[in-house]
Amino acid sequence: QRRLRRIFNNSDFAQGGRLYGGFWQAMSSDERQEYIRINQDTVVELDYGQMSLMILYGLTGHTPSEGDLYDLSAEGIPATYRKGIKKVIQAVINSSKVPTRMPGGVRKHIPSSYSIQDILKAVERKHPAIFAKMTSGIGMQLFRKEADILVDVLIALKAKGVVALPIHDAVLVADADKDTTIRIMKEVFKDHTGITPQVTLG
Repeated sequence: QRRLRRIFNNSDFAQGGRLYGGFWQAMSSDERQEYIRINQDTVVELDYGQMSLMILYGLTGHTPSEGDLYDLSAEGIPATYRKGIKKVIQAVINSSKVPTRMPGGVRKHIPSSYSIQDILKAVERKHPAIFAKMTSGIGMQLFRKEADILVDVLIALKAKGVVALPIHDAVLVADADKDTTIRIMKEVFKDHTGITPQVTLG
C-alpha cells in the first residue's frame, strides 16, 4: 500500500484531488511515530496550520491577521471553544449553503448558550475579507488547491532527495529532513497563494 492515487469529486477535476492509498494514512500519529522509519531515522509530521483559511485569504488577495485565525475571543466567543469554532468553520466552507444549525459534535465544545448565528456573526467580524467566499460552497475547490500544493511539495522534496509521505495537508519526513521540509512547504505555499503559511509539528 505504497502507491498513491488522486481522488477527484463530483466528476470535476477542479474539485478534490487529494492523495489516497498509502498505508501510513490509516495509522494513528502514535503508530506512525512507533513503527515508521525513513532511512533508519524517526519521523516527524509537519502540518500546514489553518490551511483552508490561509488559502481563502490568498485567493481573495488579502493578508490574514496575525495569530490564531480560529480565535474569536475579540468577537465575544471564548478562546476555549476553539475546537468547536474550527468545526463550524470547516462545515461552512464545505457546505453548499450556510448551515442553520450547529454541525454534529460541536455541542461538545460550544455550549447551547451560543447559537450557530452567534458563531457565524463572530466569524464574519473576524474575517470580513473572506466571509463571502467562505460561504460560497468553495470547499471542493479548496481541496483541489490544497492537493496541488501537496503534490508540488512532494516533487520539490524529491528533487532534494527527501522521502516524504503525504497525509492530505501534512507530510511525514525523517527528523533529519525537518528544516528542509519546513522551508520547502513555506516556499511552495507562497508560490501558490502569495502568503507565507504556518507549518507546525504534528
